[in-house]
Amino acid sequence: MSIDGSPGAAQISQQGRNPLALLAEQESERLPWLVPVRHSRMAQDPFSFFRGAAAVMAWDLAQAPHSGLMVQLCGDAHLLNFGFYGSPERKLLFDINDFDETYPGPFEWDVQRLAASCLLAARSLNLSPSQQEKICRRAVRTYAKAMVQFAAMPFLELWVAKLDLDRWLEESENTCLKTHLKGVVAQARQRNSHQAVKKLCVSDGQDGLHFRHNPPLIWRHGILQEESIGDMNWETFSIISLANYLDNVRPEMKHLISQFRLADSAYKAVGVGSVGTRCAVNLFVDDHSDEVLVLQTKQAMPSVLAAYLNTTEQTHQGERVVTGQRLMQTSSDAFLAWFTNAAGYHMYVRQLRDWKGSVDVGCLNAEALSDYGRLCGWTLAKAHARSGDRRAIAAHIQNSKAFAKEVLKQALTHAELAENDHAELQKAINDGVIQASDVF
Repeated sequence: MSIDGSPGAAQISQQGRNPLALLAEQESERLPWLVPVRHSRMAQDPFSFFRGAAAVMAWDLAQAPHSGLMVQLCGDAHLLNFGFYGSPERKLLFDINDFDETYPGPFEWDVQRLAASCLLAARSLNLSPSQQEKICRRAVRTYAKAMVQFAAMPFLELWVAKLDLDRWLEESENTCLKTHLKGVVAQARQRNSHQAVKKLCVSDGQDGLHFRHNPPLIWRHGILQEESIGDMNWETFSIISLANYLDNVRPEMKHLISQFRLADSAYKAVGVGSVGTRCAVNLFVDDHSDEVLVLQTKQAMPSVLAAYLNTTEQTHQGERVVTGQRLMQTSSDAFLAWFTNAAGYHMYVRQLRDWKGSVDVGCLNAEALSDYGRLCGWTLAKAHARSGDRRAIAAHIQNSKAFAKEVLKQALTHAELAENDHAELQKAINDGVIQASDVF
């Protein structure tokens, strides 16, 4: 029997399935000059396509019955949406770090996306089919075993549970992963607003700074036509948007931000799935220009899961993202808040490059990827245990081996679909049906 309680859930109906149409529907609301960049990034390989195609997998998942055991889903729980970041107390944490698609839904949908990403990452390393399947099963079994542990844990203890990163690194027996993670951690601790300014900004010629205009990937708001920012000039747009953000940020953070002034902002293409949404970087400086703060604003669009789940959706998409993130993470960015910008778009804010770091799966061997998958499986279970009925999920899983075997069957189907969809995208680009970019 499958995890949704019915046989044959690994079979996904092809009737009405049109991955490129689903992507085009998403892109209708995006910045047109960045849509070709998105296509180019997704066309790199099947794993890259998969990362940008959460909407396609949401359609696939919705074709089968589900367990009915609801949690706050990440909505896009692939391997590269886990990573490192700094807590407000300046501790380096590892957790889920992308919540654009977060939404209440059946726990297994996140598990299946994680499992499929394990297979595709393993294939990108040219690992054998048996190695691919072992990596996938181990990640899922770790999720299942962790859920049993969390089910037995007092909820107050679970609520503050976090990975002891330093201890985990010291105890890891995998030299490849240990060496890579130590390098990622060392780099992450150097990533902050000052480092972002060095990389992204130039002098304005008057002892000040502004973002380097580098279209199409970085486009300064002050250079955009007014119709691109709500039919108003950049100064007016920024004043209104910042005031709306400050209305929602925590009071002590409002005081902190009041010590700075907004000096510049720019659209900046980020990630794969988010390319084309209104993502921006915002440079703040203090009165003496001694300190800098760089915040990222991201457009929050409806979750790709929303159309397939009969639940009450929050009316503000930025609030949906912020609420989901705070519910799933043990500790969240102190600057995190949602607002509506001056053009009427739903947005949320977070700190840019705040000790953020992610694993490069291309640097891992089979065992290292397997251990990393297990780390993500534990982390996903923690997030689900915080937001759902952990005891009911643990009871539903019952046997971790059988659970992993069933999820693997479904992950193989999703991975094969992603490879076919990637080939279809490449063909559409080569045939000139879909536009790609040489700069991405």
